[in-house]
Amino acid sequence: MNHVVSRLLAAALAVPAFAAAGQPAPAAKTTAAAAPAVAQPFKDVGLWYGVFGTTICSWFDAGDGVFLVDAGSSAADAKALRAEIAKTTKNKPVKWIAMTHLHTDSNEGLAAFFPADITIFVNARSAATLAEFAGRQKSPAPNVIGVGDRLVLIAGKAILEVGVPAGNAHTGSDLYVFDAITRTAFVGDLVTPDRCPMLSDPDSDIRGWIAALDRLEALKPVGLVGSRGNPTANAAPEIGRTRHYLTALLQFLIEKKKQNAPEARVSGELAGEKIGDYCPRDLSAINALSVYRRIGPDGATLPGSALPPKTAPK
Repeated sequence: MNHVVSRLLAAALAVPAFAAAGQPAPAAKTTAAAAPAVAQPFKDVGLWYGVFGTTICSWFDAGDGVFLVDAGSSAADAKALRAEIAKTTKNKPVKWIAMTHLHTDSNEGLAAFFPADITIFVNARSAATLAEFAGRQKSPAPNVIGVGDRLVLIAGKAILEVGVPAGNAHTGSDLYVFDAITRTAFVGDLVTPDRCPMLSDPDSDIRGWIAALDRLEALKPVGLVGSRGNPTANAAPEIGRTRHYLTALLQFLIEKKKQNAPEARVSGELAGEKIGDYCPRDLSAINALSVYRRIGPDGATLPGSALPPKTAPK
């Protein structure tokens, strides 16, 4: 079992464009965990978002039900999320949930939405494990749809593409949702505006992440909402900044691998490189060492979970 999925199930499941295209998006408001979060509306399109615990959750009024992107950082946060959904949609039921990835800080609140007649969209690589858990829930148990490439859901006025990267990226379970009406992409941790992208997950793959950004860019989104950071109406520059950071970091590390540089030297020389102006030095060092341990002599990279235990990043 993928250890990230296992951690989510153990901790969470077992227990429990913005406005019109081209208009700036309001900045996400940070709220303390378990504190009521105030939903921020997307102008007149039946779409809202808010910060619940440490993650941004978004939801659509999709006619006779609600489509939710991510479920909050805890059961308490999910309770606050449910209250905001009820208030903004006049008590419409949540019928669909898309999980952008399976980290507990984004989806530990999932179990708070059971039991209910809900369909969960998840990356196909994690679908079997999630379906096994869903089958143990009180009736009605949720349905699980594993997305292997992309699908389009039309519900009410919403036209949503749910897609996944071709391989591992930030994690092994990444998923995005693209709203064709507002041209807004909901991308989990694949792009976190004004926040450092993190590569320390054992299933992270830097090359796969770069390929995932190409796929997001091909959607030509206007707005972008990550799990963290500030939602923005300037998606292209944010995707570009993340790509620049990942590409520059990979090139730097491949060169050091050719030199067979020790990790201490890699960390030291990284401090003199301007690889990402929004990535603090300590976080960039964590990223660098995590990726460096996954690069082979030929420059190929592997997810950390594919490496021997002594080499895999912690």
